[in-house]
Amino acid sequence: MTISALIHPTRVLAQSPLFQIRSEELSKEEQIALSYSRAKAVAQVYNFTPEDVICMSEKFWLFHTDPIWTMDGAACTLCTIQINTCGGTIAKYLKQHPYLAETLQKVLSFEYSGQFCLTEVGHGLDALHLETTATLENGEFVLNTPSEEAAKYMPPTKPMGDPCIAIVFARTIVEGNNHGIKPFLVPINDGVNMHPGVVCKVLPHRGGSRPVNHSLTYFNSVRLPMSALLGTLEKPKDPRTSFLSLIFRVAVGTIALGSLGVPALQVASYIAAKYSLRRTVTDSQGLTKSIMSFRTQKAPIVIAVAQSFVMKAFHGAAVKTFIEQTQDVRVRHAVGTILKVTMMQHAQAANLALGDRCGAQGLFEANQLSVVFCDMRGSAIAEGDTLGISIRLASELLLRRYSVSPAVDPKSLLALHEAGLSQELEGLLKNIGQHRAPDFDRLVLPDCLPLVQAIGHRMAYDAAVSAGIDSCIIDLYVASCIKLDTSWYVEKLGLSRSQQREMEATAIDQVFSRIEEFLSQMAVEPYVLAPIISDKRWAEYVSSLPPYAPPAFLDAL
Repeated sequence: MTISALIHPTRVLAQSPLFQIRSEELSKEEQIALSYSRAKAVAQVYNFTPEDVICMSEKFWLFHTDPIWTMDGAACTLCTIQINTCGGTIAKYLKQHPYLAETLQKVLSFEYSGQFCLTEVGHGLDALHLETTATLENGEFVLNTPSEEAAKYMPPTKPMGDPCIAIVFARTIVEGNNHGIKPFLVPINDGVNMHPGVVCKVLPHRGGSRPVNHSLTYFNSVRLPMSALLGTLEKPKDPRTSFLSLIFRVAVGTIALGSLGVPALQVASYIAAKYSLRRTVTDSQGLTKSIMSFRTQKAPIVIAVAQSFVMKAFHGAAVKTFIEQTQDVRVRHAVGTILKVTMMQHAQAANLALGDRCGAQGLFEANQLSVVFCDMRGSAIAEGDTLGISIRLASELLLRRYSVSPAVDPKSLLALHEAGLSQELEGLLKNIGQHRAPDFDRLVLPDCLPLVQAIGHRMAYDAAVSAGIDSCIIDLYVASCIKLDTSWYVEKLGLSRSQQREMEATAIDQVFSRIEEFLSQMAVEPYVLAPIISDKRWAEYVSSLPPYAPPAFLDAL
């Protein structure tokens, strides 16, 4: 059975009191505590084994496309750090260090809070140059943060009731020699108090997203036993290759966080569609009609619906390539990057547009759209921001260091677009001479993101056709992608603006004629908290709001 055909096991949990609490009505501290409880509950439903994490099972990927994350993005942040980056890194060393089995099980079951401390305030995408040190002294390692810029950035390390451990990456010093960056298993706090020498400074909360105790974490002469080192003490022959191998779970995180675009598109389009079908206006003739009857309302909604189906198919195909152990690891990383970039492009644009189409209602947390949009912004940055990883990938492809799978149908419109952009940039590179030249930065770098997006659009199209997605859905997806680079299709293929407009209009009509069918197929209603999707829900929501009025009036309510 394919991942896309599986049913998420959290449908009952989503309807439980734990997930029906309206967190926007709580204090920030109460929201954070609630998110920890929700994260633990979701992890317990999935009941991961070490094999699930090591082998990246169907369950692992189902977990990352679960619509329950649209109900609490903070819980998702906690879970994906815990299960993938922390748990996945520990699992990697299980055979080499069997004593890690108990710790891993406590991480997977959320008895421990597990964090992943890689990047630093001064070293994000250039984490290869991180400054944290672990110096071997008398059979122990001494962990230190040598400067303010070396503070570990983002992982939430504040005590929250359960013991917290972290994978901490540090430059290993042995007898004055740098033995490269290595991961260490470090106690952070016991749930109440910080471990001696470990300091946490909680950062102000991000705007718009569910709050997480994102932190700065410092180490001041923290003594660690030899067993804290994961892996060997040997000095690597190739520090960069060794480092990339050690942080492989970050590459997994790239595609895992990209996976969140599927439920983001599904839930956003479902909410906007249901709201637009029930919301009415009265015209000059006194006739009432749904706002969904207007093209400007239905177009972004049905496009998002189409994108959700195509992205789901793309996700299944990308995961299949990513987990293929015989595949060139660079190609596996490339597919993860392409998936994330494409997913985030569609999910961010859709959530912003659909929030606008819901008017003032789209601004309120209760209706999910604004908060999911902010969550997608965070996901687009985490585990490699989409621009940075696109520049790296596009540069390597243009230099022909490796290649991704070619188009199944090289004559398809999206395949022609991909090929055209690639040929254009290859020509620029040939004229420039080499990728370190200033003109590469000036002329090629700005188009690296569009190139990776174009590759993703073509791959998504191929995946949708292969998966047997309805032709009207595919046609609308193609039309929506053409609209992102209208001038290229006019200039290179002679596809006029009026032809493009007609393609989109026809596809919108075809998908809209089956809108209720497609909304039902998404199966996301149990995960929708937004009160605007029905008159009944809106009435219940309004009645739950505390009234402010004269006492006599309140008595009559």
